[in-house]
Amino acid sequence: MERRQLLTGIGGLAATSAAGCLDRITGARQGTTAWYDFTDAQERAFERALEEFNDGRDDPLNAEAPAEMEKELETALPAEQGPETFNWAHDWIGRYHEQEFVYDASDDLEIDLEETYTENALEAVQWEGAVYGLPFAIETVSLMYNPEYVDEPPETLSDMVAIMEEHHDPANNRYGLSMPAVDPYFPSAWLQAFGGSLFDTESEELRIEDDAFVEGVELLEESIWPYVPDDPGYASQIPVFSDGNAPFAINGPWELEGFREAGVDAQVAPLPDVEGGSPTPFTGVKVWYFTSQLESADETALETTIEWAEWYTTNEQAIIDNAEIQGLIPVHQDYAGNEDADLGEDVQTFAETVEMGTPLPTHPKVDQIWDPLESGLERVFNGDESAAQAMESTAQNIRDRWE
Repeated sequence: MERRQLLTGIGGLAATSAAGCLDRITGARQGTTAWYDFTDAQERAFERALEEFNDGRDDPLNAEAPAEMEKELETALPAEQGPETFNWAHDWIGRYHEQEFVYDASDDLEIDLEETYTENALEAVQWEGAVYGLPFAIETVSLMYNPEYVDEPPETLSDMVAIMEEHHDPANNRYGLSMPAVDPYFPSAWLQAFGGSLFDTESEELRIEDDAFVEGVELLEESIWPYVPDDPGYASQIPVFSDGNAPFAINGPWELEGFREAGVDAQVAPLPDVEGGSPTPFTGVKVWYFTSQLESADETALETTIEWAEWYTTNEQAIIDNAEIQGLIPVHQDYAGNEDADLGEDVQTFAETVEMGTPLPTHPKVDQIWDPLESGLERVFNGDESAAQAMESTAQNIRDRWE
């Protein structure tokens, strides 16, 4: 996902230099800061919201897009040079609680949480009773198709395979599917299609060696991976669909506008049914986190941060922009599931896929699963190991990390 440049004041763009990144760590920071990670289309909507929020304020919120959000947060926050808030999915809540990177704003919020947000979204921003951010949307990946090649979206995976087979011609740079193939988030619908899961939160046991999960890996190996380009990386997969060289993509709402701006009339469809199972993708609640920077912040910075999160997550235009431009599903109770709130067909379809899904796990131990699992999936993708062998060796790798 592309990261953008520095937004300051009322939303004007300015260049971020390497020296500017260094300043964050060495102490040259001013005002209240939000870090963000948006695509181009998302950034435009965010910029409009920021401009409206800052209009007439004596204490404007500055916003900046770091090149590598996670890496820079883990450097800046311990040095007390991080942002007061940043946006990301909810799955960092448990780990950041354990690392003391987040701030409990329970006593600072004026908004009635239970009356404002959906139950699932509110649960996602809390850990052991603390409120570490406010939710503004929920998202997942779904099927996208190019109507130039596909008249009607497939209802079953078998139907989808037949269409992919028809268009798959690697010798001429044409493929059946664009999908970051081994990043567990993107193929999660199939990995968990037969009841498998990564991790049991209650027992804190790893589940990737279970037959149900291995069966999901085998489904990927047999029905999905043969139709994607040889390089499974995100940057290699996106142009396949945006250049019109594939009938299908599996991706999230953040890429939808970019595909359309590239000239592909991308349409969204629910994930197709799986024989003997049910597609179960991961879902993520989008959050404005409150960081540990607020522990020592002055009253102005604290108020600006809280007011921003409360304003952004309840502002009608921000909610509509997130839905119409970004395909993000509202979590504000006045809009979530409200048929009278016409937020567009894209949101409606993504919402259908969310109903199939399961929330990203937030337990701190899960953070040690992602990289080894991606490597294990890549070994299967490349034909180096069977699904069972790869999950067994991956599980041992993860347990070694936990020790």
